Amino acid sequence: MSSEILEKIEKLIEEGDAASLKDFLASLDPHLIKEILEHVGPELRIKIIPHIPLHNMSSVIPKLSEELLNEITSLRGLDELLELISRMPIDETVDLIQKLPPKTGNKILSLLPPQRAKEISDLLKYHPESIGGIMTTRIPTFKSTLTVDEVIREYLAKESAGVYDKHNYVYVIDAEGKLVGWVEVKSLLTKPRNKLLKDVASRVPVTIDPLSDREVAAKLAVTYDLTELPVVDKDNKLLGIVTLDDVLDVAVAEFSEDLIKFGGFTDVIKSSYTSASVRSIIIRRAPPILFLYLMNAITGSIVASFVGIIERVAVLAAFLPMLSDNSGNIGSQASTFIIRSLALGEIKPKDLFFVLRKEMLVSLCMALILLPIAFLIAFTITFFSYSGNLPYATYVGLVVCVALLVSMLLTDVIGSLLPLLLAKLHVDPAGVSAPIITTIGDIMTAITYFSTAIYLLG
Repeated sequence: MSSEILEKIEKLIEEGDAASLKDFLASLDPHLIKEILEHVGPELRIKIIPHIPLHNMSSVIPKLSEELLNEITSLRGLDELLELISRMPIDETVDLIQKLPPKTGNKILSLLPPQRAKEISDLLKYHPESIGGIMTTRIPTFKSTLTVDEVIREYLAKESAGVYDKHNYVYVIDAEGKLVGWVEVKSLLTKPRNKLLKDVASRVPVTIDPLSDREVAAKLAVTYDLTELPVVDKDNKLLGIVTLDDVLDVAVAEFSEDLIKFGGFTDVIKSSYTSASVRSIIIRRAPPILFLYLMNAITGSIVASFVGIIERVAVLAAFLPMLSDNSGNIGSQASTFIIRSLALGEIKPKDLFFVLRKEMLVSLCMALILLPIAFLIAFTITFFSYSGNLPYATYVGLVVCVALLVSMLLTDVIGSLLPLLLAKLHVDPAGVSAPIITTIGDIMTAITYFSTAIYLLG
């Protein structure tokens, strides 16, 4: 977003030139207006929203945050929003209504034409995170017994009338509405006009259930290299399609959500950071911070319980941060790789023992690299700190190496197996946040480190 554009908007507002402000906003790309609304404060947004060209915003308004949509609805009213909805694809209309308060959404449905309201209501029955919640039902479907000529004439008439949402295929169904196949639109025009539609249709490589999670659509689209996915019920009746733009939105949303959860959030902020209020951010950030603070208190109490050995061998305290950071990094690395592999479908929860064997081997190989370095560092620091006491320095080096080896193995196993166990329990593996794994690693490292020190140096 250009600072010059924002400065001009602020200048026109200060001058009170509403007409020029409206003309200037109308000259901007809708995506740029969306970016401006997301980055300015609420005081300035209230002055901008009454002048934005709402009729040009159909491509971006479903992507606005709940806060922005509520502000637009309250400042502009429902009349302009209804006019906008009448021109939007059915799936984007559903996305928009799902972000509005239930009372506002019901009011909009009551004011829409009955047929349009029914189409929207049918899709609103599905969970927002499901395929049914993002599919469109306004697609070209034709009986298999029609000729290509009949299909082309009817298709062109309905397409000109704006009956269909975005699509790439004509869908072929039987008398009961079951999916028979599809024909690419541009390919349909080249088929012999006297042929039956079922004779020129191709088999659909994959379909998806409306109750499936949205993330499944993204995986299937990538796997089969498709621009849209047919949605069918358990009887193979065609319900609608999920298009590539929806699949991309899903992929970005799921990645962002997983990234936020992995960062330690228990609740994902559904709006953009810039438009989210300070209060909403605090509500979501405070609980995980409090939880981790209590977890770290456990680590502190464990260290305090070994105060005797620390007082006698003070140098041990110097190596604890190094060991804790290393174990946390190992666990976070392992969980990141496993969550990514789960998301891409490379591994499944049933592959638990395969993952365990592989991660143990990886940890042991990494230990062969790290242990000599860790021993050398611990030995050198202790040797010079204790006036060249060779046996003492050797024992401290061994303590550090044993603690390092055990903590690496434990945190690697925890970081790799916990996502698989959660996936097995149908819990989002992204909930295994990096701070939690790091804290668990700190606890395991402290116990191992000081227990080994007592055994070798006590």
